[in-house]
Amino acid sequence: MFLKPYKLKNNVPLKGSEVKKLRQRLQEAFPDKDAGQLISAKTSVSLLKLVTHGDFQSSVYCVNKEPMFFEIEGGRLAPTVMALWQMDNLLPYFTTHPEVLPRLSNGADLMLPGVIPMGTGMNVYGRYKQGQLVAINLTSNKAAIGVGVLPRSSEDLYMSGGYGVGVKILHVFGDKLWSHEPTLAQQVPVIQSAKLTEDDFPPLGSKNHNMESLQKSAISEEDVNEANTATDQREDDNLNDIDNKISVNPVSEEISHNFSQNLAINKDEKDIENELTPETILKEAFLAALKNNGKSLQLPLLTSNFYRLYIVPEAKQALDLKKSKYKKLSNFLNEMIDEGFIVIREETKGVDKITFIDFDHPELVNFITDVKKSNVSAEGTNSENQNPLFKSELTELYVITDATAPLFTKLNYKRGEAIPAAQIKKVLREYVNKQRLSTSNDFTANRSYVLDEILQRICERSAAPLNCIVSSVISKMEHSYQMCSVKDVASNKPLIQMSLATRSKNKKVTLVSNIECYGIIMNEFIKLCKQGAAASTTIVTLPNQKREMLQIQGNQIRFIYNLLTQTYQIPPKCILGLELAKDGKKHQKK
Repeated sequence: MFLKPYKLKNNVPLKGSEVKKLRQRLQEAFPDKDAGQLISAKTSVSLLKLVTHGDFQSSVYCVNKEPMFFEIEGGRLAPTVMALWQMDNLLPYFTTHPEVLPRLSNGADLMLPGVIPMGTGMNVYGRYKQGQLVAINLTSNKAAIGVGVLPRSSEDLYMSGGYGVGVKILHVFGDKLWSHEPTLAQQVPVIQSAKLTEDDFPPLGSKNHNMESLQKSAISEEDVNEANTATDQREDDNLNDIDNKISVNPVSEEISHNFSQNLAINKDEKDIENELTPETILKEAFLAALKNNGKSLQLPLLTSNFYRLYIVPEAKQALDLKKSKYKKLSNFLNEMIDEGFIVIREETKGVDKITFIDFDHPELVNFITDVKKSNVSAEGTNSENQNPLFKSELTELYVITDATAPLFTKLNYKRGEAIPAAQIKKVLREYVNKQRLSTSNDFTANRSYVLDEILQRICERSAAPLNCIVSSVISKMEHSYQMCSVKDVASNKPLIQMSLATRSKNKKVTLVSNIECYGIIMNEFIKLCKQGAAASTTIVTLPNQKREMLQIQGNQIRFIYNLLTQTYQIPPKCILGLELAKDGKKHQKK
């Protein structure tokens, strides 16, 4: 539904009465689930009216800019993946294998051969009617990665013999709905406290991967119902002990206890941020606004504009003055005046302007802030939000667990940190070289290493080749996925090369290569070239060239350069060939 770009028709905030009606709709759509608690009284709710690629008009409800619910055919409300991360019991789950997620991200539906059976006999796919909304998770992680609808009832799915579409995908992790707000969470939360064995989930594609699960389940339907009831009761008990935003479906009390300990050990910066008081959050946002914007602030500046355009975007969490001791903005600013940060002058009654800022204040000088992610325009909108021309990529990650923490801490990694799958082998090779592990001749086919004490506990052997070490370490890590931003698409990217060539009748054409290495969607780039340069644009492959090149009619060097540097924010140093422009002069961007 959101795999291809959609057209945004309107984005409006909802009034209090409209939010109340939305809560009533949620109560009707998800009875006994209390879905209304995802929309608290202090949150800002907005409505996105959009048209999908299939010309279907839908509405998306965002809470603090995060998409939480969207409408499907018939006007029904469906939760997003982000909503299921906060309240995982809104929908029943269909479980699949991790290697299926990239296929779902490319537009495929979840087929029955990839679905893990959840019962026996006629209940192998549950007891659901046609059109039932379901969530999708992985065998390696219980967090939701997709939302779909059943094309047939559970009985019809059983009678199909394990073939055909199991779940028709509506929304999946990493689709275009995520590009609505670039600051959204980019990584699937790991909700899995114990490694599951291969006996629990046979490999995908094996002939008996469905039949073995059915044969191993020799219990009756009554036993299944009793086990599910006991599991649900343990869920309710654990929800009171664990963070309310993350719910886990434990398979035993021991697993639940270990998960709680891991949460306490792996407390990251987000947990620390949640402990900050409203006063601290407001003060840090105030200092960050002054530090990041510096002397570019044009004085005199309205205090209301300063708060709306500069303080709010810098806040680590949603600001609510009423929850702080100040209650009003004027009270907070008066305290900042007393501390010597700013000077405010009242021009007319109720209209205050900042006339002076002390950038040499010791507390401001010593304040350390994060690098500003993007420039905020005069209207308070993020420039990256308006430019959905970059593509994001689904990256496979492995999270450091307790079993592998002694290994990775020696390489300056932390417990709970995620490492891309492509870097695991590089990291382990670095560890082997750093520890100067000696080689062994036990293996004739591959070069093997005599393992130290840490690797011996993980690999359960005294010597092994590097590939065997990598597979053993990965088997002890948690599996996850992440959406890469444009800066993470490629490292050591080649420079963009612009050149001119002559075609028939001495016509000039512009050739551009290596554009796709910077995460630019070629179809969107071609559309902008056709509209802006009014010239035919196509993709060609020259003889003895492996990469495809972009060909634009005429000398369009200057236009391509401006498009790359201004619209796509590509650094000028990454672009070659500007001297071939018509004026023959290099453009120096101020």
